[in-house]
Amino acid sequence: MKCRMCGFEFDENKLENRGCVQCGKFDNCSQVHCPNCGYGNHPELEEEFDFIIKLKNRFKK
Repeated sequence: MKCRMCGFEFDENKLENRGCVQCGKFDNCSQVHCPNCGYGNHPELEEEFDFIIKLKNRFKK
């Protein structure tokens, strides 16, 4: 996974507690926190962001 805040690439499957250190919702938390900056990324939104980036690049042309 690539963090949308800082661009750091990491494997979300290797993070203990999905990188969460402050939230008490370890079992139901849908965020994966970046080990570099702590930003909460949503893995289910990755495809939507990829689509938006592709669409944005198409309009630039």
